Order: sequence, then structure tokens, then C-alpha cells
Amino acid sequence: MPPTIRSRLSFGVFLTQLGELFQRELPSRESGLLNAAKYHFRNPGKGFRAQLALASGEALRLHYHDVLIWAAACELIHNASLVHDDISDASTHRRGQKSIHEQFGIDTALCLGDWMVAKAFELASKNKTHGGQLVGQLATAMQQTCVGQASDVGQKRCITTNQWKRIASGKTSPFLLAPIAGVALASNFEYSLQSLKNLVSLCGLVYQGRNDIDDIVPSSHRSCDLDGRKPNLVVSLFNENNTGNEDFNRWYNSGDTSKVGQWQQRIASSQAIVRANHALDIWLAEAELIVPSVPSPLREVATQLVASVNDKKITETQRGRIA
Repeated sequence: MPPTIRSRLSFGVFLTQLGELFQRELPSRESGLLNAAKYHFRNPGKGFRAQLALASGEALRLHYHDVLIWAAACELIHNASLVHDDISDASTHRRGQKSIHEQFGIDTALCLGDWMVAKAFELASKNKTHGGQLVGQLATAMQQTCVGQASDVGQKRCITTNQWKRIASGKTSPFLLAPIAGVALASNFEYSLQSLKNLVSLCGLVYQGRNDIDDIVPSSHRSCDLDGRKPNLVVSLFNENNTGNEDFNRWYNSGDTSKVGQWQQRIASSQAIVRANHALDIWLAEAELIVPSVPSPLREVATQLVASVNDKKITETQRGRIA
């Protein structure tokens, strides 16, 4: 039997090898993307999706090289989405440094993101037995994420919490599920992953909900979501449960940004924060209840995923485990 992850590699070693793979696969100097790619991979994130792939490969005893390549593909396509999202959101920084479009310009950022997507497909195709299926799986995850992101940027009015759940799950879940589902496919895992999909969707809601709370509280920083009229769980809850909210709706729909601070302070001091935390607790409890129904070989992976978002005091550094 070929060596497995458990017998060969710790996650630290695996992450090092992942970084080395990225360095080997960098675009050529002639492409005009090399400097931007090197800059991006100076801080590639915590590799949470790679960790999910590793844990799944360990559980299903997939050859470590196949897991490494698939983890790299998942990380690359996720990073591509971040580069593109930063353009869409006009985000000036990512992972403690200027965003790619801020440092190198929008055109280079678009091309680098596209290159990452293409490289992810190329890596996924290298699996000798399941390459075509893995490429298809990656493409499906990307399409689903794009639909979620398009719904995000297309909203100009304050949405309902049900609409927020659909958008948040669409943006976050596909690239969290892909590392696990790809390993299951490549290892000929025959059990249904429906329960795992449901669990990942709930974890995606919790993660996005925590981001939304952090965007509103503390009010000492300006809310990016209110400023850009982005979907935000707290804002939706405030709007749905605030009697006499005509003034807020009138201001929100106007596109005026001069009163962001005022409304942010009002929302931060309202019961919307309590309601948001309560919703997160419910989704976490629902996810924990699903864990026993996940096929036994992947149950520990599911437990780790729930644990990764089950921290009410999550910090920006800790959030890097997923981002």
C-alpha cells in the first residue's frame, strides 16, 4: 500500500511542501505576473482548505501526493476568489499587506486571479484516475461561489435574513466542501456526503455571521458593509426587528454614506447583535447534531470543521484558519 498522510506528514510539513509546490508553479517572468504572484504568496494564509484536504486524506488513506496536489488546487482557486473579491469590494488590504489590485493595479489583479483558476484546474487534472472528475468538481464549486458573490455585490437594498443565509452559504460553503469532497472522490468513497454538505453550509453561515458582527462592532472602525451596502446579518436583523425603521430604510436605499458612523453606532447598541449571536449558536448546535450522521471515516473531519468556527472570541488572526 502507498504511504499515507498519517504515516508520512504532519500538517506543518504538509504546509511547507504546499508552499514549495506554489513556488515551483509560479508564472513565468515573461508573463508579467511573477512579481504579483510572489507578493501574494509571501503570505498565502493559514491553508485551512489544505488542512481539510489533509485530514480527509488521512481519514480515507489517500496517497499523500494526490492529497497535496488536490489541496494546492483548492487553495489556489480560493485565493483567486480573494484576489477578485478585493477588487469587487474595493478592499485595500489582505492578510496584513496591500491587496493585489492596490499594489499592482486592477488589470494585473484580474489576470493573476484568472491565472490561479487556470493553474488550479491544471493541478486537479493531474490525478491519473479521477483528473477529469476533479476538474469538474472544482468548476462546480467555483460556479456556485460566483453566483453567491454576484448576489452579494448585486444587492443595493437591505435584504431579509433568509436572503442573507442564501448568499452567505453560496459564497462560503463550496470552497469549504471541495477539499473534502475531492478527496472522497479520488479515494472512491462510496457513501453519500449530503449530511456533510448540510454541516458545511451551517459552518459557512457561522463564519460569515462572525465576520458581519465584527464589521459592526466595535463602532470605533467604519463598517465596510454599511458603507458599501453589502449584505450583513446584523444589519438585516436590525432592519427586520426595528419598529419605525423608515428612516433607516430611506437612508440605506439612498446610497448616502455620510451617516454610516451614526447608524453603525445605533445598530451596534441594538438587540441585533444579541440576535445575531443567538442565530450563530443555533446554527452551531444544528451542525453539532449533524456530526453523528456524517459517514464514520469523515466524522473527525466534520468535528474539526465545527470546532474551527465554534469560538465566540474569534480574532482576526484565528480567522485566518479559514480565510
